[in-house]
Amino acid sequence: MTDPAPGPRPRWWTKPRAWVTTTYFAEGWPYAVVNNLAEVLFTELGAGLVVVGLTSIFHLPWNLKFLWGPLIDDYETKRRWLLATEVVLSVLLLVLGFLSTSSSLLIAISACFILLAFMSATHDGAVDGYYLEGLDEEGQARWVGYRAAAYRVATVLVLGQLVVAADAFGWFWTFAIAAAVMALLTYYHHRALPDVETPGRPIRELVRALLRPRLLTGAAVLAAIIVLWRTSGVQLDFGLEGITSGIPVIRNLPVGGWIGLSFLVVLVVAIVRLSSIKARLERRNSSYAQSFVHFLEQPRIEAVLLFLLLFRTGESLLQKMRYPFLKNEVGMTLAQYGYINGNIGWGASVAGTLLGGWLIARQGLRRWVWPFVLLQNGLNLLYWWMATHQDPSQIADEVVGGIMVAEHFGAGLGTAVFMVYTMRCCDPRHKAANMAVVTSLMSLGFTLAGAISGDLAESLGFETYFLISFFVTVPSMLLLLVVPHLDGRESRADA
Repeated sequence: MTDPAPGPRPRWWTKPRAWVTTTYFAEGWPYAVVNNLAEVLFTELGAGLVVVGLTSIFHLPWNLKFLWGPLIDDYETKRRWLLATEVVLSVLLLVLGFLSTSSSLLIAISACFILLAFMSATHDGAVDGYYLEGLDEEGQARWVGYRAAAYRVATVLVLGQLVVAADAFGWFWTFAIAAAVMALLTYYHHRALPDVETPGRPIRELVRALLRPRLLTGAAVLAAIIVLWRTSGVQLDFGLEGITSGIPVIRNLPVGGWIGLSFLVVLVVAIVRLSSIKARLERRNSSYAQSFVHFLEQPRIEAVLLFLLLFRTGESLLQKMRYPFLKNEVGMTLAQYGYINGNIGWGASVAGTLLGGWLIARQGLRRWVWPFVLLQNGLNLLYWWMATHQDPSQIADEVVGGIMVAEHFGAGLGTAVFMVYTMRCCDPRHKAANMAVVTSLMSLGFTLAGAISGDLAESLGFETYFLISFFVTVPSMLLLLVVPHLDGRESRADA
């Protein structure tokens, strides 16, 4: 029997079940390499704790990607951006393999990680934009479980199998495997992804704009300053010792923490002055500015911005200190942690995301948002309960494992909520640009929490730390009482 669909490619290649799964696997793969494998590699290469901690800076492109997100809407198509960035990601992963063979190349490795992070963040915008372009609102909710599950599978494989490969075969072959996986995904996407939109402006116009003398001069000056700073050995003193001497968390904040805190302060000021910022953007007649204007036109935008920023902070605090607590206080071995966290826990997380996406698609976000969010955040208190024990190492292994699995399941439910909600925050006219904004806000919360988590746990102890990891989620839950879009996307006229 012949396939009635036109074209030479098999019909199943272009079905959402296939391309949603593979594109979000491809999105999670380099993200996990940058944000989970970098610290392991630097530690193995003999870097000090300060340097290892500074790998949190590699996450900055995800905080800033909203700045170039509108370019994905304006130039070419999301499909072309997706394919182009995947080609570059494949090459950069292979380059990392060659660089990772020597501990004397940490600066070059850092530069490669930064490029990898920049391209991965851009790839995120292309994938999210393609997802929103290729599916209607019902389809977006229907496939959100596949989307989240594929992303988590990629993360788990990096945390588990790639780390095992590094131990067995060395770092070169580890990154070679990562590059091969990315190249295979690129080939599949080139053959399978359907064209779902009309091309925008040609990419040569963007290249000409980026090659303007003023931009090139600024980039050269910035590069020169970084090189001189790195080679001079000068320590920067901001004159804050007297102000922060009584606040250990602030006094010992690493560079990544200062950067994240600076972005947080800028965001708070921006929210306070939102009307003024919107008025200035409206006076600009560019599609880039209009993408932000239309995003800011949604009802109760101040609450939306705060909710997006705060939603994942509690989960981030928990994730950063989970293994140190389980290893040092509970006595869990790396093998036990890898098996429970990377296998059973991953399965629970995927199950939670799939179940959450299915229930939201059937009965709506408003029906399930509170149960899912309470489960995601409330399960942090189980770690606080373990920390309150006089000797946490005496807690039964089955209990510890059950708590880890329950926490992963709750995180999966929260992921389903967040993914559906962020899609509803995006204006249909600027899907990629708006998605870049909302994911950048969530990412900023992750960066800030990760930067201060170690010093916070060391200063306060695990018992207080895990209690704080729950209480920082309370503001985001209270914002659910006022944020829009729980029943579907609202326009300004609907408010």
